[in-house]
Amino acid sequence: MNELLIIRHLRHSFSQQLVLNDVSLSVVSGKVTGLIGPSGASKTTLVKTALGMEKADRGTAMVLDTKIPNRKILGQIGYMAQSDALYQDLTARENLTFFGHIKGISKKTASDHSKSRSNRRSNC
Repeated sequence: MNELLIIRHLRHSFSQQLVLNDVSLSVVSGKVTGLIGPSGASKTTLVKTALGMEKADRGTAMVLDTKIPNRKILGQIGYMAQSDALYQDLTARENLTFFGHIKGISKKTASDHSKSRSNRRSNC
């Protein structure tokens, strides 16, 4: 399987507060990966640091075989920090199509892709 995200020995702190200490993980294509923990557990900080939106004190992150931070790679991936960033009046597919359009993806391509993904899940 193809590793989409590789995090090795990531460390991050805010002033004297250590929030990530020696975190390592891989996210592979074709698998659903969840990052679960209570509020304040540094889940968002981990994602932002892995994507180069926050500067790591130590460690490395690779996204799509590209060492982070790298601004070019951010145009190839999507990240939504909170569920309340979605439009509640739209379906999940409509939200994907809308945000895909903002990223320059045609409505047909976004719709076809979301349909193929949902068909794959329903066949499991």
